[in-house]
Amino acid sequence: MNKQFELPLFPLEMVMFPQRNVPLHIFEERYKEMIAGCLEDESEFGIVSGRDDAFQTIGCSAKIASLVNQFPDGRMNIVIRGRRRFRVLERIDIHSYISGVVEEIPDELGEADPNLVAKVKALYQEAVKLSLGWHVPDKSTDTDAGELSYSVAASLNLPLKEQQDLLEMRSPRDRLSRVEGVLENALDSVREVKRRSGSNGHLA
Repeated sequence: MNKQFELPLFPLEMVMFPQRNVPLHIFEERYKEMIAGCLEDESEFGIVSGRDDAFQTIGCSAKIASLVNQFPDGRMNIVIRGRRRFRVLERIDIHSYISGVVEEIPDELGEADPNLVAKVKALYQEAVKLSLGWHVPDKSTDTDAGELSYSVAASLNLPLKEQQDLLEMRSPRDRLSRVEGVLENALDSVREVKRRSGSNGHLA
């Protein structure tokens, strides 16, 4: 059985990935309370895509990496970092904020093809050179298929549904293959634009 634990939940219109860094402005009273508790205990909370009344059951925990600003009225600017994927088993409504009993969802065991890892790295670097407007983390040390797939996926400007699908995939190899396909399709489009226009291929 996977590890189960209680976790404060923060529904947002985004998908959080392990290793992803995201800035947040905390202004609602209930989330001021939640984040203050996480800061005091140095504990995690969970990001789930959706709204209070309808959110995905698979999300990603996050830890506060930095408290950037704290204002007199309790508002905060923070930076959070994604940690581990989880599934919500039971919703709990005893606090001002939502919490839940969750279970951790580890990746399936198995090694990815090193050629696939190398290809995704090369495709990503080409995408960066063609200025696709994606956030560019340093992937030079990402040799693990799971880590690489998450860090690249977090950089892609994909619809929420596709991001959620990637988060829910348990096979690092399958997730990396999906990321490879996204990169290939995007690069094919840019190369075609560049060929037809004779421009430098940059997208506005």
